[in-house]
Amino acid sequence: MKTGNKRDIATSFTSLMFLVIGISGVMLYFHFYDMQVRELHETLGLVFVVATIFHIFVNWKSMKNYFSKKIFIFALIMTTLVASGFIVKSLNQDVNPKLLVIQSVLKAPLEKSFDLLNVKYDDAVKKLEKQNIRILDNKTIFEIAKASKTSPFRIVLIITSQNENNR
Repeated sequence: MKTGNKRDIATSFTSLMFLVIGISGVMLYFHFYDMQVRELHETLGLVFVVATIFHIFVNWKSMKNYFSKKIFIFALIMTTLVASGFIVKSLNQDVNPKLLVIQSVLKAPLEKSFDLLNVKYDDAVKKLEKQNIRILDNKTIFEIAKASKTSPFRIVLIITSQNENNR
């Protein structure tokens, strides 16, 4: 493949991923469609990193000039300081209350978890068995998920679904 074609591909993907990551980041900041946008933002964020590395690799000769400019060094220092501030702030925070609630439900005894999810024990067992998931000796949703090699959130989705097919 010609170098020009590689540059076109690298620049196109980097630009488009930047646009999508930027828009989805703003949507997350303002809590628009959080649940739907988060997976898009995280997944394409990884694609953006790969596209950016490819872009830098393909354009290395012209880009290394930018890396030695004072404005680049200033931007690097400022970005590092701001990012460090957020990291230090997050280290000093208490446990995320949402995470605490979720972990409490997933690691509580099944009867308590099912009560909190407003699900009858026998109904939950039937729904799980329809999906070839057995409770056996597992005493928590987390243990069931681990034994079934699936997500605990999938277990919650199955047992709380109203649909008989259970997705």
